[in-house]
Amino acid sequence: MGVILKCRALGFKYGKTVILDDINFEVESGLFYAILGKNGSGKTTLLHCLNGILSPDCGSVEIEEQNIATMSRREVARQVSLVPQEHLDVFPFTVLDVVVMGRAPFLKMTQTPSDNDYRLAIEALKMLASENLADANFNRISGGERQIALLASALVQTSKIMLLDEPTNHLDFNNQYRLLSKIKELCRTRKTSVVATMHDPNMAMLYANRVIMIKNGRIVIEGRTEEVMTTANINTLYETRTVEISTLGKKNFFLPESAVAGFDRMG
Repeated sequence: MGVILKCRALGFKYGKTVILDDINFEVESGLFYAILGKNGSGKTTLLHCLNGILSPDCGSVEIEEQNIATMSRREVARQVSLVPQEHLDVFPFTVLDVVVMGRAPFLKMTQTPSDNDYRLAIEALKMLASENLADANFNRISGGERQIALLASALVQTSKIMLLDEPTNHLDFNNQYRLLSKIKELCRTRKTSVVATMHDPNMAMLYANRVIMIKNGRIVIEGRTEEVMTTANINTLYETRTVEISTLGKKNFFLPESAVAGFDRMG
């Protein structure tokens, strides 16, 4: 597996406020990277710098050795897709039409999507077991279903590098795991590189190959999930005390100490 994306000494400010400072990491092909951090730590800003929506004040982002500052928006979009956390209402398009919009970087200015573009869109929905949504009005489906539609759109745009901002934010209990399992499968079968911001450390523990912990705009620690995910690191990241819970499987999970104490009182 080779390095497909590099982030070097990246810094970003809003006015005089430093949001990201000296961010360094590499993304390998076919791996799932989870970015963990408290609200306001700079996670979403980092994703927007990685796909060129925001331009860093210093440092660089490289895709296969090419600085994205030298690439057109179309060139970047053909290699990096972004699934945002928030969904804006669109004109009353069907889900299939919204998915097909992911093919825009490959179409000329006045060119309309081809039968092949629609075929790819249907295949993406099928891959996510959501082809039943194809004819639904995008504005009238649930937030979780919109998330799946946008993920399908990202898939037909590119399966090289996918940036996901809180991908489980609008999903119910079952669909959170179903979606992340599908994303993990893309890493394995298509060698897709996934970089996802996440709230829940346990989701990262389950699905991520590597974890990047960000606090106050700086990387606290980055590395293999099984090495980085410790109570000491989580305590530092979230400024709380956590307890590691053993399971029957190979992975352990984490709960705030206050929650465990609450269980004891209820028991």
